[in-house]
Amino acid sequence: MGVCIASLVVNLIFLLAITGGAITMNDKNAQLKTLAAQNETLNQKVTQYDANNQTEALLNTEKIKNNISQFVDAQYNYTNNNYKNRFEVIKKYVTDDVYNALKGPGDITTPKTNFQNEVKNLDVYITTNDNKTIKALVNITTLYSIGGVANKPINQIYELELKEQEKDQWIITKYTLMGNFAPYSTNQ
Repeated sequence: MGVCIASLVVNLIFLLAITGGAITMNDKNAQLKTLAAQNETLNQKVTQYDANNQTEALLNTEKIKNNISQFVDAQYNYTNNNYKNRFEVIKKYVTDDVYNALKGPGDITTPKTNFQNEVKNLDVYITTNDNKTIKALVNITTLYSIGGVANKPINQIYELELKEQEKDQWIITKYTLMGNFAPYSTNQ
């Protein structure tokens, strides 16, 4: 009987140890699941933070801003002397499709009358949704003169789309005129 009681006590101790271990395992599994969920949340925050930093850096890249301003300068600052050659200059800033749309069909000829187009102001607003394509809203104020007589300034608003061709080499892939606007002010 003493052996039976001793066996019963050993079995009870063994049963308590197993049950306690199972409870401890359940607690550890719950803690592990909580830590995994917290880790996933932190990874998502890090990914979003990295994406935001990449977007901010991209939108402040001088190469993109320079590409747009140099293109506008080449395309819209012209006289009789460089009217025809400006199309060769803009080739490096745009795709073939955009180039052909700007150049138009046929041969380019320079009119005999003296003329000049001058960019007076350039405002560029850029954004991106995917860090692969830049969208730019470009407001250009130009002053066109014929035979030395200047017209009123004209504001032209364009939507541009740029894509990276190689590391830090951006090219204009879309060029859409949104409209020509004459300046108007209610301030007298």
